[in-house]
Amino acid sequence: MSLQVQSLNSDTTFALTFSHPALRKPFVVILDPWLHSSPYVYHPMFANQSHTTQPCISSISELSPVPDMIIVSQKKTDHCNEETLKELDWSSAAKKTLLYAAPDAGRIILGWQWFDRRRLRLLRLGETVKVELRNGEEKPTAEDPAGWLELLLMAPKRLWELPSLHNAVGIKWVVPRELGQRNQILSILFSPHGAPIASLRPWLSSLPPQPQTPKIEANEQTTASPQPNLSLLIHPFCRIHSLLGGEIISGFPGGFSICRHATVGNWISAHDEAKEVRGITVGLLRYRLWNADEVENDLKREGIEGVGVNMLHAGHEVCIELC
Repeated sequence: MSLQVQSLNSDTTFALTFSHPALRKPFVVILDPWLHSSPYVYHPMFANQSHTTQPCISSISELSPVPDMIIVSQKKTDHCNEETLKELDWSSAAKKTLLYAAPDAGRIILGWQWFDRRRLRLLRLGETVKVELRNGEEKPTAEDPAGWLELLLMAPKRLWELPSLHNAVGIKWVVPRELGQRNQILSILFSPHGAPIASLRPWLSSLPPQPQTPKIEANEQTTASPQPNLSLLIHPFCRIHSLLGGEIISGFPGGFSICRHATVGNWISAHDEAKEVRGITVGLLRYRLWNADEVENDLKREGIEGVGVNMLHAGHEVCIELC
């Protein structure tokens, strides 16, 4: 059982491939597909951006196998991109693909008036969505089940935290085990702009804890309090602050806060491509980028070790095993 994570555009578009012996083919999830065009905010003269690195594919129709699920985390056009989404052959090759979207993104997608609304599933705040990993029309066998995915959209409640940006999607891959044994869980937190820890804490606390380890102090054996075990964090390294609108992306400080509240196995950067940004707001942006080595060193300096840190370029991938 394994999860393969591939960056498709050096930014926030990722392919998650779930493999299990019970599945005839891997189950593929695409996050926030944006491959081309120049998405803008409000108006092209206000703010717009484009890729400076070439995505590893020119269209999501090139993906093989065809994605089983596409997740759109928010309504911004570099996450909910009309041109990219419309390239998929929804009526034929991708006739079984389902689209899961945050409510504001879902309304925009329906407004394009090209998409069969029966293929759209809204991710409502606080409501967990369960998706079984199927072999076409068949369910995994009871003897060797591949399990299911649980999706949860999380967003801050305070207006000054920019809830339309600072949301996150929690993904759990739950694999049942024999009677009397705890289910295996591989957990993924996709937070492309960063999210306040207050909005994430309830979901993090639902994750299974790391095994407790004995800790020797003053010749006595004590047990450290276990933290939730987060398999994969997809979160920016770069912090971006706007003099006009406040914190746009929380970057390393936001990810560090998560690492303090959970035992993170892997941290992959998101939204850190050096894009070409234009518009009247460019001069109001302030950037602070941590590279992968700086992230790893700063975590260790704060006593956080064992986190696999990666900044993936388009086409690069990592594999996470679930034993």
